[in-house]
Amino acid sequence: MDAYFDEMLRRLKLTKRQKDDAKAKYTRVAKTLHAEFYDNEYDGSTKLLIGSYGKRTNIRPPEDVDLLFKITEEMYLQYENSPSALLQRIRKVLGETYTTTEEIRAWGKVVLVKFADGTHNIELLPAFDIEGVFMIPNTEGDGSWESFDVRTEMKAVKDSNTATDGVTRKLIKILKRWSKYTKTVTIKSYRIEELVVSFLEQYDLADMQWSSLVRDFFGWLADEQDDDVTVNKSQIATALSRASKAVELESGGKTDDACNEWIKVFGKRVFPVASAMLEQAFELRAAQPSGEEMFIEDEVPVKIDDTVHVAVTADFVGPSAPAHPFAAFIRGRSPLPKRKSILFTASVSDIEGFTIKWKIRNFGVEAERAKDLRGKIYNGHGMTRQEGTSYEGLHCVECYVIKNGICVARTMQLVPIGRGE
Repeated sequence: MDAYFDEMLRRLKLTKRQKDDAKAKYTRVAKTLHAEFYDNEYDGSTKLLIGSYGKRTNIRPPEDVDLLFKITEEMYLQYENSPSALLQRIRKVLGETYTTTEEIRAWGKVVLVKFADGTHNIELLPAFDIEGVFMIPNTEGDGSWESFDVRTEMKAVKDSNTATDGVTRKLIKILKRWSKYTKTVTIKSYRIEELVVSFLEQYDLADMQWSSLVRDFFGWLADEQDDDVTVNKSQIATALSRASKAVELESGGKTDDACNEWIKVFGKRVFPVASAMLEQAFELRAAQPSGEEMFIEDEVPVKIDDTVHVAVTADFVGPSAPAHPFAAFIRGRSPLPKRKSILFTASVSDIEGFTIKWKIRNFGVEAERAKDLRGKIYNGHGMTRQEGTSYEGLHCVECYVIKNGICVARTMQLVPIGRGE
């Protein structure tokens, strides 16, 4: 089941476009304020990403970016008795720059820069750094300043993630997805992070499997004496019941049914249905990761439409094409001969006005030696793509159906290539 959780985590990652959008927005906001309140050139030192973006626990769809802006001692003293006036001044400065922005408003402790594009918004928190602990404004009531030890909070997640070899952040992302998908869960993001860190401090990760880990977290959470847990007791019990059933089905070899139970917990958009090819591809990637690899989510949003169907067929082409059809090699588990040419053809039904994208991912010693593991996304020209059988090993071809800039269907085909004719 690790293959399915790995795929879900991949689907929860921000796309390159989303990452670029977040960076462009928080950088411009920070630069605008730096230019207003500092005399030197902006170098990034007066901003600090906090929240899920600072802790690197953010997931899709995009959330607001929490941005801390470091104010000078002079500013802190100037507004020490009037924190509300500081927020209003910042709101005014940003309003002069973002004249077409949907909304800029100040309330509580932050200034919200709400963008009309519906992606990332920026929640700006001004703060004065006093020996590592920040003083932040609170405009509620009579107005005051309060301490905010955000660095310790961020360090707890970072240290736990290091100690668990990356499990902490991944588990946090998985549970944030559960919270968002369930919709009625009221545990805040930072509390999920704290709870995960506490859980992993006492959990034995030896021989860890994701399905058991997630089930055990829900079991641990259900027994916690905590106000956030009490309020969400019903939702936690439901998640625990489904997770326990999924693990039981998995142990009985019923992968299809186990995936269906996990889909009830996380939603079908992120948790995949059972697929032998997905499992094989996971094993291949785990054995031979490639730093050059891209995923379709890096190119376009993915919203699978169950009514759209795509399949890929393949044929040998050229004067020296083998007598046996391509499918015969796949069904017989016999490797394809090297140094031939294959024409992949996409067959798509129940949709019009679409385009095709392809991905070719090579594996094996020969492909690695040739520095040709690939894994990039290619635009299709019509419905076909021609490739050569150059390297021994099991390789992967993926096809994506794109409509209105969104991937609505996808399929995968494994291609075994042997030593020679």
